[in-house]
Amino acid sequence: MDDRHLSPSGLAARPISVLHVDDDPAFLDLAGEMLDRTDEPLDVTTETNPRAALEQLAASSFDCVVSDYDMPQMDGLEFLRRVREDHPQLPFVLFTGKGSEEIASEAISAGVTDYLQKGPREDQYALLANRIVNSVEHHVAEREVDETRTRFSKLLEHSADYIFIIDAAGTLTYVTPSVERILGYEPEDLTGENAFEYLHPDDVDRIRSELADVLDAPNAEKTVELRTKHRDGSWRWVEIRARNLLDDPGIEGIVGNVRDVTARKESEAELDWHRSVIQSMDEGVYVLDRDYRFQFINFRASQTVDLSAQAWIGEHVSHLDELGIFSESAVADVRAAVDDIAAGDRDEVTLVLEPNVPPDTEFLELRIRPLVTDDDNDLILATTRDITERKRNEIDLERKNERLEAFASVISHDLRNPLETVSTSLDLLDADVDSDHLDRGHRAVDRMERLIDEVLTLAREGRTIDDPSPVSLATVARDRWASIPTGDATLTVDTDAHILADVGRLEQLLENLFRNSVEHADEAVTVRLGPIDSETGPDGAESDAEPGFLVEDDGPGIPPEHRDRIFEMGFSTADDSPGLGLTIVDDIAQAHDWSVTVTERDANVGKEHGDSSTAGGVRFEFTGVETL
Repeated sequence: MDDRHLSPSGLAARPISVLHVDDDPAFLDLAGEMLDRTDEPLDVTTETNPRAALEQLAASSFDCVVSDYDMPQMDGLEFLRRVREDHPQLPFVLFTGKGSEEIASEAISAGVTDYLQKGPREDQYALLANRIVNSVEHHVAEREVDETRTRFSKLLEHSADYIFIIDAAGTLTYVTPSVERILGYEPEDLTGENAFEYLHPDDVDRIRSELADVLDAPNAEKTVELRTKHRDGSWRWVEIRARNLLDDPGIEGIVGNVRDVTARKESEAELDWHRSVIQSMDEGVYVLDRDYRFQFINFRASQTVDLSAQAWIGEHVSHLDELGIFSESAVADVRAAVDDIAAGDRDEVTLVLEPNVPPDTEFLELRIRPLVTDDDNDLILATTRDITERKRNEIDLERKNERLEAFASVISHDLRNPLETVSTSLDLLDADVDSDHLDRGHRAVDRMERLIDEVLTLAREGRTIDDPSPVSLATVARDRWASIPTGDATLTVDTDAHILADVGRLEQLLENLFRNSVEHADEAVTVRLGPIDSETGPDGAESDAEPGFLVEDDGPGIPPEHRDRIFEMGFSTADDSPGLGLTIVDDIAQAHDWSVTVTERDANVGKEHGDSSTAGGVRFEFTGVETL
């Protein structure tokens, strides 16, 4: 049967092809003529030999077979059985003049489609034509139903969702095969089970209440989300759209369409977590879209601008003009910065703003930068931080530094003038008097001048470094060494590192260390400037020290009992020293945010760097240094 494109509505599009088999040629001619007279669109092919008819069926397609029963080569029942071997669904009408109940029964058992007795009346052929058409239409309709059922079953089997039916008590009466992909169960594992046994305990009461609402209203529909148990014991979030079809005779249950939403729920949970973190931040957070409209602000941001977060959503950045929170020039700066970020001209902009509200916020630091998202949306992220306390401290510190500078200048002037008078007087006396007392006076004046210099340095060098620049350690060290009297002392530089530092204060730090080594050791002392690395550990062992640099000498060193005090103001092991040089070193290090420690020099390491001395010595190590 050629029914690849045949449907009940398409039967009229072409005649129904019929293979009529009968051993009587005259009857075949008569039957053909009578069938032509009917109103049914039939295209009849005749055959007198059943075996030849089987060959025709193998070679051509027919919509229906009509066969006699009593034929010498092969009776109609045997012919039917042979046809069914290759065409189990092909409509087959047994049209015979020797019928009986026994033959009819056997024909039905063999799979006959219809059975009709031959007769002399003309309307018998009209009845035959009608039976043929009905058989073919019924067959085509059944085939379409089967195909639809098969297609529907495959859709259900491969669907991303699965469907179930439960009765009023919650017992599962039907589950589609796609449940295995979502929950790991075979349909037969669940059929007959109570659905509530697979729900998370925390969801059971809520879902029972939801089910009761659905049961109360025929054809009612409700969507719920719940957790259900996977075969592996884990819990999966699912969304169920349930509908009450208990009154539908073909279903008689509540139908549920189930979708796995675990990934979505996990994403929502993660999003909620991130949102809660952002909401609890001490910084204000603002997100603008490509049209410069606010899409999000957190709680801290709403406090900063003294407005609810919801009031900002959807507002254009120009809304800042209307609120009067910032001055016109500040708003213009903000809009210009947003334009630069949106255009890609700058990666980040930082502004310091002075808002009019709230009253306790005098300074805000605003940072604006692009926000990269997974969906390639062009967003702008802005954060604000209340820096009022920091700015107050900076202003206060600046005032203190100014007062300290003024004080130091006054003290310097007031001390240097009388000291200059004393020095000049001593010089005049030298011409007339030869006395050891004059030498002591000169030494006292020199000591006083050095004390004044170091007090001024101490007042100035401890200030925080705001703008460090790249500096060559070797260059600064050699320059400072050349500027002081060193006698027979030597300097070894074993580093070519560049660091971030304030040049002037680094010069002061190295000069003080060099003076300390030269003045507290013998004339042939060796001073070394080098890096802190794995080679500088004790006994050649690897060191875990942070990156930095060191200054060491092979002089007498510093006794262990004094090492904890050498950075104290006024402490010195020499009688003629004011004890401020190393205090200044410590202050300069702190101003750079470095750490300085004093240890004993490692003689073995000194040899590795060309120092043949086996004596002790002192080492100053500076860590936390940013090298380039």
